[in-house]
Amino acid sequence: MAKKKSVRNAYVCAALAGILACSGPGSMTAWAEEELYQAVDGNQIAEERLRDQTVEYEELGSLIHANNVTVQNAASGVENSRKTYTEDLEYLRSEKASARWNKDEAKDEGDMVSYAEYASYEAVYKSSIKSYNKMLDRLDQNSTNKSRVMLEKQLTNAAQSLMMSYQSMTLQKEYLATMEELLRTQYDNAQTRQQAGLSTDQEVMTARSSWESARASLKSMESGEAAIYQNLCILLGVGEEGEVTIQKIPSVDVQKMDEMNLEEDTKKAITNNYDIISERSQSSGRSTAGVNKKTRTVEEMEEKLTVKMNQLYEDVQQAKTAYDAAEAGNYAADITWNSAQKKHEMGMLSNDGYLQEQIQYLQKKNNFESAELNLFQALETYWWAVNGIADF
Repeated sequence: MAKKKSVRNAYVCAALAGILACSGPGSMTAWAEEELYQAVDGNQIAEERLRDQTVEYEELGSLIHANNVTVQNAASGVENSRKTYTEDLEYLRSEKASARWNKDEAKDEGDMVSYAEYASYEAVYKSSIKSYNKMLDRLDQNSTNKSRVMLEKQLTNAAQSLMMSYQSMTLQKEYLATMEELLRTQYDNAQTRQQAGLSTDQEVMTARSSWESARASLKSMESGEAAIYQNLCILLGVGEEGEVTIQKIPSVDVQKMDEMNLEEDTKKAITNNYDIISERSQSSGRSTAGVNKKTRTVEEMEEKLTVKMNQLYEDVQQAKTAYDAAEAGNYAADITWNSAQKKHEMGMLSNDGYLQEQIQYLQKKNNFESAELNLFQALETYWWAVNGIADF
């Protein structure tokens, strides 16, 4: 339990705590000036929608614009933020390594519930570390002079990543809830069999241990989900007391892949990239050596970004392949699950067997939803790179 407690506590940091340190609820006064602001994600959201106690994916950019204090006051607390980010980044790296070690240990022990739990933690830490590195890079490049639009891009991108992590954990929590129900039923059945002399004490103890482990994992997942929820709300400047509902991320639009043109998109990414723009704007002095050095630096950055764009393009293609396979598996699982439901209604399938079928169905369903979310994220990351936000 000590390890799980450490991981749970780390979520407060993992969910972009550094960004949150200079963010908070706003007054939405920007909307008094701009009734329909076109956010950096391309959406125009009316004020009444932003006040409806729900958060939709397409609203993130507009909420950042209206409420985020960092956007409203880019210069405040820069040095304190840098110190906080650096300290939290080291902690996140340590916890990511711990989660990976625990995941590998669980795999070796055949404990797939814990394996899935720690794999989820590792993924969230990895995503958060990337966001921290991005923010530190921006702070190191004279953030007081950064434009409001660039800040909105950064924070909207971070909010999107956090919302994806929240949905990923919600999906995993649903799976663990059903697993806990199944193992609890198996434990009850073992007790009943023991009373009839058909089950040993060891079998009962094993069933109980499995159930308690699943219950602990579920509680841990619920705690992590709650922490991400709170931090996302703070980042967006909306209610944190549970009164705001985070809506499900929309289904992936696979047609966005038709718009991808790696060669042209790479050119746009180089033109729009903030780091390259910043380097080009730096003075090289009057010496030939200074000019040459600046030219080489820009060329190297462009080459690195070109490599990155190729990688992001391949990530999308691989995610689409995984999505297609998971979609086929989910379709077959739907058929099997419908059959199991009918058998259960007719008394041809026990409750224990019914729950086993449900777990298998949820596994396929979660595989598909996770694959869809991964494709969604791969596409979003690609298009953010085209629009100037990329790590390389």
